[in-house]
Amino acid sequence: MTIPPPPEPDPFPPEPGPTAPPPVPGPEPVPGPAPTPSPEPGPFPTPPNPLPIPDPGPVPPRPDPTRF
Repeated sequence: MTIPPPPEPDPFPPEPGPTAPPPVPGPEPVPGPAPTPSPEPGPFPTPPNPLPIPDPGPVPPRPDPTRF
């Protein structure tokens, strides 16, 4: 088995295309005030219960199921 010879270089290489124009400089950014740091998240207070649960009082005795 023989190895094929390497391909011959192209005698007419492609010509380079036009280059892009240099970018147009824009306006300089204006520095604004420094952002204020956000407060650290902490424990949130528990809101008061708007509807207090009334005391149900003593539980009435259940009827005797054997009394029928």
